[in-house]
Amino acid sequence: MVRFFSMALVFVLFASSQFVYAETTIYSIEIPGLHERNGAGDYDKIIDKTLIQPGLAKMRTLPPAKAENEFSKCTDCCFSPANKNPEFYNYGDDIIKTKPMGVAKIYIFTGKGQEPISSLSDLKGKKVGIRFGMPYGKTFDEAGLSTDEVPSIEQNIRKLDAGRIDAFIAYVPDAYDVFERLGIPPYPHDVDKPIAVHEDCMVCRDVPSETIESSLTKSCHKSITLSVLFNKRSFKNWFLVAALL
Repeated sequence: MVRFFSMALVFVLFASSQFVYAETTIYSIEIPGLHERNGAGDYDKIIDKTLIQPGLAKMRTLPPAKAENEFSKCTDCCFSPANKNPEFYNYGDDIIKTKPMGVAKIYIFTGKGQEPISSLSDLKGKKVGIRFGMPYGKTFDEAGLSTDEVPSIEQNIRKLDAGRIDAFIAYVPDAYDVFERLGIPPYPHDVDKPIAVHEDCMVCRDVPSETIESSLTKSCHKSITLSVLFNKRSFKNWFLVAALL
């Protein structure tokens, strides 16, 4: 009887420790310069310092459609970058978001030596390259354009150079990072007229919304801030972590 009680106590303590230290999974979209599989992206560094190093979370960096699909069916999890702008997403009240880590702008890129295009209507009758699974907004989706999906911005650049597409859609700063890696200047685009603007937040499920007001925001690299809402279970209490060093 004593042995049974001791074994039961060990099991309860083990289960409790697992409950207290459960890690939340962050599903991040693989984006050049922001979320990268080697953890070298700007947003990777923020989340690593704030959540992963303290042992509160783990991150899986996946292609866009895969990351969003994983988030759609998970619990105690987050998705980055995303927001609750209905132009891009249809999240309900069960999803909460952090303050932005940054702001991304969506542009139409044309070929070398061509005039920039800033209106979706000007793409009618043209073949437009996009990245598979990336959200470009409902306005883009409803424009009825002829699109060609590829896994990366690099492939769209190569297809544009080869004349296989007439233009491509891409986020900035992602696209700038790709052009820099390729050692070429950014292709023509109307810098003053993005087709949409996307706040790069992190959205989470199973994080109590009342913690939003208690979140801590600090500057990182002068231009990127993060207010992290997060939960660390400690029996019946919720623990908020939002510390950027």
